[in-house]
Amino acid sequence: MTAVSAGRQGSGEPVVRQVTEDLVLVEVGGRKVLAAAVCPHRGGRLKYGRVDGDRLRITCPLHHTTFDLTNGERTSGAACAALRVVDVLPGQDRPEELAGGAS
Repeated sequence: MTAVSAGRQGSGEPVVRQVTEDLVLVEVGGRKVLAAAVCPHRGGRLKYGRVDGDRLRITCPLHHTTFDLTNGERTSGAACAALRVVDVLPGQDRPEELAGGAS
């Protein structure tokens, strides 16, 4: 896993950018994932999360809950709802709407 830096966009390192108050854009390995900006566990700000580009997962900086960025499912950490994933591009199908609904 690597810490996310907004200034390393061309280096192949994962980048997480806040795009609206409610959404972040995660760019890693040629993929772009639009997801909720806060962790459903306790509201940790995911723009400061760690991204595992090999597994396409993000870990909340607050309590270390980890989510799969392809479908939002919690893979480890505190029990909570799935992370809302709005879209995964390119080369990925649009994720099914998760509990809590995608907008």
